[in-house]
Amino acid sequence: MAVTLIATSGATNANSYVTLADAETYFETRLHKSSWDDETDDNKTIALIWATRLLDDYFIWDGFKVSTGQALMWPRSNIFDIEGNSVSSGSIPTFLANATAEYAMFLLDEDKSIEDGTKGFSRITLSGLDIYIDKNDRKGVIPQSVYAMVRNYGEVSYYKRRILVRG
Repeated sequence: MAVTLIATSGATNANSYVTLADAETYFETRLHKSSWDDETDDNKTIALIWATRLLDDYFIWDGFKVSTGQALMWPRSNIFDIEGNSVSSGSIPTFLANATAEYAMFLLDEDKSIEDGTKGFSRITLSGLDIYIDKNDRKGVIPQSVYAMVRNYGEVSYYKRRILVRG
């Protein structure tokens, strides 16, 4: 059974911030997108839904939900862009749709939300049981490119900050 993507702004059953068609349009002007182009529409749909879910899980968005009945954290009211202009509360803003598409492509590469086994260890010594942890070799759950698109509209959840964003 194919998953149904619902990108209706403010809907009680919405599960994505961007339609598959709009994501395809976004990628028409992006280089290095083979992981997107090589996937089936079903996998792209699942990635867009997953990206939306993770964005809502990892960010505390500015402003307020427009309706208590909406399934997703956006649309939101009382949101302003970096120039102080009001962001429409009647639709999903372009920055968020683009960030969702970008994040979906990132998620298609590999599952970044699981731990990397021995990642984090720069040295292990068995005889003296010396273990050196290098936390800088772990990939973040959200790539810098996505974080740059959304950082002006919310903040990373304090508890998830340590694993969230790395280059």
